[in-house]
Amino acid sequence: MRAQAPTPTPSPEAEQSPEPVVGDKPDPVENADGFKSKLTFGIYFTPGHQAYDLNLRHQFGQFTVWIAGYDAPNGDQLLRTGAQWDYKKAWFHFSPSAEVATTKAVSGSLYAEFGYNTYAIVGVARTNLKDFFDLYWDPSEAVQLGVGHKISSYDRIQAYTIFDVRLHTGQQNTHVIWRHKLNRTNGITFDAVFKSGHGDSGEYIRAAGIGLYYDRPHWFWKLYFDPHVNFSDHGMVRTGVGWKF
Repeated sequence: MRAQAPTPTPSPEAEQSPEPVVGDKPDPVENADGFKSKLTFGIYFTPGHQAYDLNLRHQFGQFTVWIAGYDAPNGDQLLRTGAQWDYKKAWFHFSPSAEVATTKAVSGSLYAEFGYNTYAIVGVARTNLKDFFDLYWDPSEAVQLGVGHKISSYDRIQAYTIFDVRLHTGQQNTHVIWRHKLNRTNGITFDAVFKSGHGDSGEYIRAAGIGLYYDRPHWFWKLYFDPHVNFSDHGMVRTGVGWKF
């Protein structure tokens, strides 16, 4: 099963933000966004199969770099490495990224936000059409359009669509993401996705999935159900745990 290359959207565990303050003291779950390093171990379950992914990220100022490995019992294995640059100035956030893998796969993306508390989302991604096995599961040859709103220093809601603009599949994934602080040490993110487009068999697919990301000051856990993963004929359950340090 071929996973997609990175899309322009940062996943919850990839987000970085300035250190927030509650009163005179940092709020632990919000301050966790400021940790420089994150290690994530993921397991992907499809009918009769499972695969493993280990990803290490580190932030050097405005740059974030990562190295990761993927292994599946069917023999699919690879290493990949990439980098992302984050530029933030007032109402403008710009984040290009690039990744290469031992399968000779290469991908690049541009992601931007325009606005203050309410902002527009624009992104584009391209690959050289080689196989990736990655943490991202949206169309790769894509444009992204959407809108977001920051409810507080932690809470936010986003709605965006990522749609194929190169391979003529009609594939598109529409996400609605809600990030909410439960209390000073616990946060939660819900990711609802509706997908439509032609699958591997040519059948036109319409399906909905859901994801949950649980955030703690020093670790996080995530669980996703993805029907017709990568527009294939089968679904996937993805789970993972990560540490921030």
